[in-house]
Amino acid sequence: MPDLHDGSTETDPFPERALPGDALETLLEARLAEVPGWQHPDDPVRLGFAMTAPHRLALDTFNRFAERNPNNVGVHTRFGDGVRGTRRLEREAVLALGGLLHADAVDGYLTSGANEGTLAGLRIGRNALREAGARRVVVLASTLTHHSVAKAAEILDLEVRLRQAGPSWLLDAETVDAELDALAAETGPDAHTGVIVVSTAGYYNTGLVDPVDKISAVVARRAARDTRLRLFHHVDAAHGGLILPFTDPDVPFDFRNPAVHSMVLDPHKSGLMPYSCGVFLCRKGLLGHGAVPAPMSGFIDETITGSRSGAMAAALWSLVFGVAAEGYRALFRHCLDLRDRLADAIRGADPDAVLLPAPANTVLVAGFSRDGGRLPGQLTDRYRLVGNTLPWTAPDGSVQDRLFHHFYAMPHLTPAHIDRFAAALTAARQTPPTPRVRRAAPAPDAVRPPHGRPPEPAPDGSAPEQATDARAAGRAPASAPAVAEELRHLRASSVCLRHLVVHPPQRRDPDDHPHAYSFHTFQNRAGLGEELTARPWTGGGHEGLHVYAPDLAAPFANELFGVTAPDRYALEVLDRNQQKLSLVGAAHFALFGPEPRTPEVPVVLVNFHADGTFRSAEYKYGDRRHNDEIQVFADGIVVKVGKDARSVHREGDDYSFSLDTSLEIRLRLLDDASAPHITRVARHADPALPRRRHQPRGHYRRFPNRFFDLVVEIRAGRHHRSALTAAELGPHDAPLLARSARLGLARVAASFADGALDVALTGLDGTGTLAVTVPLDLGVRLSSRLTGIPVHDPEQLTEAEVVDWAVRLHPLVAALRAAAGEHEGHLRLSAPEAAAEPS
Repeated sequence: MPDLHDGSTETDPFPERALPGDALETLLEARLAEVPGWQHPDDPVRLGFAMTAPHRLALDTFNRFAERNPNNVGVHTRFGDGVRGTRRLEREAVLALGGLLHADAVDGYLTSGANEGTLAGLRIGRNALREAGARRVVVLASTLTHHSVAKAAEILDLEVRLRQAGPSWLLDAETVDAELDALAAETGPDAHTGVIVVSTAGYYNTGLVDPVDKISAVVARRAARDTRLRLFHHVDAAHGGLILPFTDPDVPFDFRNPAVHSMVLDPHKSGLMPYSCGVFLCRKGLLGHGAVPAPMSGFIDETITGSRSGAMAAALWSLVFGVAAEGYRALFRHCLDLRDRLADAIRGADPDAVLLPAPANTVLVAGFSRDGGRLPGQLTDRYRLVGNTLPWTAPDGSVQDRLFHHFYAMPHLTPAHIDRFAAALTAARQTPPTPRVRRAAPAPDAVRPPHGRPPEPAPDGSAPEQATDARAAGRAPASAPAVAEELRHLRASSVCLRHLVVHPPQRRDPDDHPHAYSFHTFQNRAGLGEELTARPWTGGGHEGLHVYAPDLAAPFANELFGVTAPDRYALEVLDRNQQKLSLVGAAHFALFGPEPRTPEVPVVLVNFHADGTFRSAEYKYGDRRHNDEIQVFADGIVVKVGKDARSVHREGDDYSFSLDTSLEIRLRLLDDASAPHITRVARHADPALPRRRHQPRGHYRRFPNRFFDLVVEIRAGRHHRSALTAAELGPHDAPLLARSARLGLARVAASFADGALDVALTGLDGTGTLAVTVPLDLGVRLSSRLTGIPVHDPEQLTEAEVVDWAVRLHPLVAALRAAAGEHEGHLRLSAPEAAAEPS
């Protein structure tokens, strides 16, 4: 199923009948065509990711064994285990890898990848340290450590201390020693603190290797002398572990260090294995700290996943013994040659770039010389390149933050790939650099990433380093002009970004971009010189009004034209392109003042279709972001309990908008007297369990984004007058709960009486009650009273027409709001005659 039009997703029905063979094949081929290959010139080359084409031997072996579907559940590296079939193949492959990594003896097993292996290592470390008497267990690592470490710590409920990486980009032994001093000082005389030190052999974004031997020496020394600490050392060798033994066997990152206790490898990165194949290794005697009896299956499980693919173990064995050291050695020598060729190609296109090849590893780090190190989007998208801001020692000896991109010279890469990238980079550098205009924050509530994440290029194209440099110099970054003062109250009533950002030039008509147009690609108005400007209305007849637009010389040609009484109301008419995109109509009247406004007095929005007819009225009780809301249409009523709206700045020119609602009651009205009944209850989440209201930033893919705990759909005749209780509306198998903006977690009941929808909310924590009554014919009455003017040809409008319309609407909407205020815990919506708004 495609995403729903409302911005959410739901389940698909399970198919009753099988697709015909030709239809099935057609659909599979269509999806396969969307998966990039490895050598076709039209397919993207994933230069920024540690992935490569799997070896044919591994694929053939996997397919050969997969037909029998062997299960390698358990661990098979102990004496007497792993004597037959794929379990023997796993044992032999794992022990050979242990020998490659200088372990005299080792236990281990195949995992789904280093994420799982790291979880296994930290779990064993935690349990071992607790058995050694440590009540508190801390994970100590670098800020450049792979995110799987923080994820494993979160799963295991462990404290994490990430030490800021300096310009060496390494976790050094002195830092580890100092942190252990600090943790020892925090430990009482009769207590013990457990510390899991995580070092890395091949950082994902630099390829560098921590001084594991020196860190191991610190761990061994402290373990022998400091009675307050209990220590465990885990090495993340997901990328370097299968490269360094063949390119520089003298790099001491492995089990030759006595105080290395566990390690992870990822054969599906550089080992030529298909996904998902990782390996977890640990010293003898440690696996028991993760042992769980499985009496129903008759064995003891010491793994994370339980059942594991024996066919994958056979595939790994085929490469360990079918490629062997000689084959891997030649392979990675070739990769290092490709890495150096790539460096030469980048240097030819950008002579001033900073190029840092990782010693003995296939990673190249590049700091480009223009635009603050940024690369054009077409390059980063096609080649899957990711930039990170890292501390760097400049030629003058100063330490600065600089944007670097990492490149992987993986086995599938060819000289032709490199030459094509070099040509694309050269062409990009011949394009004039983007003007460096600093951007203002897009909205006070826009969600921004934490420190240490990839940098955010500005909506206007400027480089993030400009702001960084300003902070480093002790001055505040310059910012673009804010929204006009006359629009301050309007801004404070909404989280809409339209006043601050605009679609890029030449990308404002969605009809011109049926395949490429993005709802959430914007640029900052200030960076384009298209800030909203306002001036007093001098057309006569109305005092105290202002009109505003990005270009008041052509007021209806750039997204919107508005008229406002600055502390009371505003009416906005959208331009032709925005009318095509708008989800709530072509023109909007907002009554937000006078201030101060309490949550019991709603902000009221009235929306109009392009032909000037009434679309909807929205009553928002709460603040501008989090409220309980009622929407009234001619043919329906929607009650939103706990609606939270946020504008989200993902990165660069990428914005989105998120609506997260706990409960949405959707009443569809028919022009008859049919009895109300529930047609559908969709339970997306359980409101009784706390959750974050919005997705993490990186999950926003499209616009809009909506999430619901519960959706209740009801159908009723507009002329129905009889009373119906909640129980009589139809079956729903559990009480309706929702997280109200006013009451918190509340029980919700919908009923009907006297031609109206009644919704009753009762707070579960003694927070009170709230009742909502909405007449079923309210939308029809509002349709006849709240009328507009045609705006489908906005260029033909005059400012005076819109001003007159706003002035005419104001008393009508003010009367609506005056009647909709809360009285003794009851909200009764109605359509009274127009009245003057109280001052």
